[in-house]
Amino acid sequence: MIHRSVFCLFLILLLSGCSILPTYIVNEIDMSQGVGYDLTGKKAIKGTIVFPIFKRDKTSSSEVRTAIGKSSKEIRSILNNETRFPLVSGQLRVALYGKKMAKKGINDFVDTLHRDPAIGSLVQMAIVDGDANELFKMKKYKNENISIHVRDLLEQNMEMGLLPRTDLQSYLFQFFQIGLDPYLPFIKKENDNIRIIGLALLKDDHYVTTIPMEDLYIFKALVDKNRTGLRQYILENNDKVVLETLYSHAKYKVNIVQGRPEFTITLKMKTKLQEFAPSEKQRQSFDKKKYQQQVELELEKSAINIINQFKKHQVDPLGLGAKYKEHYRGFNEKQWKMYYPNIKVTVKADVEIQQTGAVD
Repeated sequence: MIHRSVFCLFLILLLSGCSILPTYIVNEIDMSQGVGYDLTGKKAIKGTIVFPIFKRDKTSSSEVRTAIGKSSKEIRSILNNETRFPLVSGQLRVALYGKKMAKKGINDFVDTLHRDPAIGSLVQMAIVDGDANELFKMKKYKNENISIHVRDLLEQNMEMGLLPRTDLQSYLFQFFQIGLDPYLPFIKKENDNIRIIGLALLKDDHYVTTIPMEDLYIFKALVDKNRTGLRQYILENNDKVVLETLYSHAKYKVNIVQGRPEFTITLKMKTKLQEFAPSEKQRQSFDKKKYQQQVELELEKSAINIINQFKKHQVDPLGLGAKYKEHYRGFNEKQWKMYYPNIKVTVKADVEIQQTGAVD
């Protein structure tokens, strides 16, 4: 009898348990799908939210609201006092940070996302060259949800374009990992369009500099296993070769010399020849071995140039410090920072060009 009573009590609790949790009706909440933060004045923060408006005729639009406060919690409280329904964050898709705000540091506002159990770890993040508020309020997107547009723009370029994969989860991993600095997409409002203009590099949580679009191909090859992308090479004698990336992978080797690290990066790439335009207009065959060597030299040069820029700005998005730490028990973070500007890095490219019959 006791066991039956316990079972009945358990069954009652199980069936009624969902009533203990807060429940919402879709038409009676405002689901934040985009948030943005900008620096305004010396200490104040301008917060922006985007949420969809659902209508009975099944059409939908979005609304953009703005408030000024000293923290994300204060901003949210102000906005809640202005909206018809309570704001919930479970549908958040994108978080944007204005450039001025990013220079000051974004961690307080990223931490809010991280600590909210309703927010997933795959939220897309980006730095805006300008104000996030102005981008969210673009008239072109008045009748659609601009936060979804920005999310799709970023994810499409990560999947098929030059952006390395980033999101809230990867940002937090980079931020907390010793010897690795975070990076995020860098976007800009240009006339009536939103464009990706590069990759923002951060030191801790502070914006430092940008990798321009022309360097993203080599950067993505150094940090991601890449299977997409076209690149044009202008080689010796102004011969032009256009290659499609089929596969790329970078392997890092650390050699410790008297406590100091030296790095060798081997970049393996399989590519497909899409276009060949020799400088001499007469018809000539494609010398596969010759052009593979020239492309390898071009990639090695580009990689070293971009790594030198990282060292100049004291940012380490490749995670060389983390790799050094993995291989050396005597790793000292302060000492590593002293080493970093002058460390030796060698890049060796190994490129295979698979020809197509159309250009032979």
